[in-house]
Amino acid sequence: MTFGKFVEDKWWPVYPKAAGNRPTTIREKKRHIERYLKPALGRLPLDQVRGEQIDRFYASMKEHGLAEKSRKNVAATLRRILASAVEWEYLDGIPRLPKLKVPEGASDFFTREESDLLLAGTSDTEERALLMFALHTGARMGEQLGLEWGDIDWQNNLVVFRRALIEGVLGPTKSGRVRKVPLTASLRAALKQARHLRSDRVFCLDDGTSYTSWKLHDRLKRACRRAGLRRIRWHDLRHSFGSQLAMAAVPLRQVQAWMGHSTIQMTMRYAHLAPNGGAEHIATLDSPVTNAPAEHGRGNHVATPT
Repeated sequence: MTFGKFVEDKWWPVYPKAAGNRPTTIREKKRHIERYLKPALGRLPLDQVRGEQIDRFYASMKEHGLAEKSRKNVAATLRRILASAVEWEYLDGIPRLPKLKVPEGASDFFTREESDLLLAGTSDTEERALLMFALHTGARMGEQLGLEWGDIDWQNNLVVFRRALIEGVLGPTKSGRVRKVPLTASLRAALKQARHLRSDRVFCLDDGTSYTSWKLHDRLKRACRRAGLRRIRWHDLRHSFGSQLAMAAVPLRQVQAWMGHSTIQMTMRYAHLAPNGGAEHIATLDSPVTNAPAEHGRGNHVATPT
């Protein structure tokens, strides 16, 4: 069986939906297969997708100018296909795949003072709630657009993220898990003031339809201009949430839980923003015993001046 035949007849009809992938993820994997994997590897027997053939494929992606992050995503799809072939007993083992390291992308964030300026310059109560929600919960865009009024636990002051709306398609959150984020007093008040009955969704346009990503970016751009602030991306509001928490010395494990990061390594990007870079924690080593002058006797290896 060729690699292309395995993907077409065996893997694609089963795996993506069985794994619970979001519609956008399924479309991305489909693009990886049609544009890159099948043209390069499709005619090879499945058990020959290894060694030199894989190295040549990785080199060709780079030669064609595919960005590092995109190359890593295509490689992840290839790995998943080969892993399924092993699990389904079409292969004895996963061949060695080159490791791709992707440098961390540049991101921006607003400080607490800049966030206050942004909110002070909002045009109406709805826009204030829209921007404050992103700043105070760290929600991903799709999570915010998919939020319904029933997802707000007013009694316990919590926002519950259960789903995401991406390109008009409702699906699970990025991690596939439900997570809860505390509702700040100011966000609670802003949501109460902006509450409407046009839709079950918390954030929507005047006619009750969903925001597009372009519309959200446009509202943020205009709000930044009115506040006299540099222009940032919508996703940078999420970075602002994580950055401000780290600057306030909130433990990174808590930041991880609130942001829904699957690994602590993703949250570590904010570690350098902790007060003194976390140097205050080293002071715990200065215990009274450590600071006490050494006494003569067994185990004392420090010479006492005379």
